[in-house]
Amino acid sequence: MRILHIINVRWFNATAWYAFRLAKAARAAGDVSAVAGLPSSPVVNMAKEEGIPVFEADFNSNNIFTIIKTVRKTAAFIKEFRPDLVVCHRGEMFWWFSLYSRFFSKGWKLVRVRGDIRPPTTDFFSRFMHNSCASAVITSAEIIRDKFIRGLKTPPEKVFTVYGGVDTDVFRPDAALRSEKRRELGYSPGDYVVSLVGRFDPVKGHETFLKACSILYKNGMKNLRVLLVGFPENIKTKDMERMIRENGLEDITFITGRRNDVPGLMNASDLGVISSVGSEAICRVAMEFMACGVPVVASDAGVLPEMFSGGSIYPMRDHAALAERIKNRGGKTELYCEKDFYRKFLAACGEKIIS
Repeated sequence: MRILHIINVRWFNATAWYAFRLAKAARAAGDVSAVAGLPSSPVVNMAKEEGIPVFEADFNSNNIFTIIKTVRKTAAFIKEFRPDLVVCHRGEMFWWFSLYSRFFSKGWKLVRVRGDIRPPTTDFFSRFMHNSCASAVITSAEIIRDKFIRGLKTPPEKVFTVYGGVDTDVFRPDAALRSEKRRELGYSPGDYVVSLVGRFDPVKGHETFLKACSILYKNGMKNLRVLLVGFPENIKTKDMERMIRENGLEDITFITGRRNDVPGLMNASDLGVISSVGSEAICRVAMEFMACGVPVVASDAGVLPEMFSGGSIYPMRDHAALAERIKNRGGKTELYCEKDFYRKFLAACGEKIIS
């Protein structure tokens, strides 16, 4: 199997992560994959580091001359690479791949992956691309799949939900690493460490999380420890520190800043919390926590209710409900491994394109 992933994303977001994991998993399975993306973008640079073939072009340009240049270069690369499957992870240039696969494809098939919680456009051309040109549409959540079936009238047998998967050689339970990181952070064996991993952004729900922890700490849960693994984006560190003080948690909260030892910090945790108030079309952090053997409590944003049982889910922004979930040591672990992710992806693409 030879797979070309079109990953034209400017930053390493969840969409890029989902695509990159597939590209890496293909190699582990003995297949060949290549990554096409924006010049010097993070996912392209990461693919280079992994030894995955790359093709760089300005897929997102609106300049007609740049588009023509990109089209010519891409057609030449496809001819050289000879893929069995071309996978578009973004909408830009999907129109060209749709038309090319429909009228000029020589043996390869087109798949559209959608890892965006926003509804797809439902005009005639969008329906034509997804329903008539793509051999399959793969979504990262059932709620996204439903939008294709209802909005674009895509036949249900062409739309498949495939959740992500993590590298279990990196994210795995590690007792020695847990002890090392807890000593480093000053935690005792009796401390109950509740962690939130994510950039400092309102959508991640830090305010709800801190309010929930405040309820527990003020009501006698004195062994509670709060670990914030993240860095400022739309919330400054000083504003995060202010929220911590306002909730009376300054003595038990540690902010890590940017770290390259996230698996260790997850292992040091007793519970992972996903307190998001929006988005979460993929939620790789939840999968990474669980791969480390750490149970997770999550809001009902996006894909999260699909990934967890009711006992692990609370209504978003409801800090009292979150406090109850933490207090009762609620949470779930389920292994979303990269190998199964790739296998399910290939199955969703259809037997005829599996070598």
